[in-house]
Amino acid sequence: MTITLPIELESALRERAALVGKDIETYVREILTDEVSDQLTKNVRTQSHEEFVAKLRGIIALHSASNGKMDDSRESIYAGCGE
Repeated sequence: MTITLPIELESALRERAALVGKDIETYVREILTDEVSDQLTKNVRTQSHEEFVAKLRGIIALHSASNGKMDDSRESIYAGCGE
């Protein structure tokens, strides 16, 4: 992979790499690896039971309540279909 960076940024990265005794490729690879690893770890974090229930209740609250009854008569199923 090749990445083109502004000269100022590349210079700053080279200076920082030199300060820690690494070449720029190794230094940038370590920075990216740490960043991506942190993001992957955050994405796979599991929720506690309480967090899950709170989120589920929030989703349920967005929907109107139902009395559990449904009109499945032929007339309701085909209403507006030209019959």
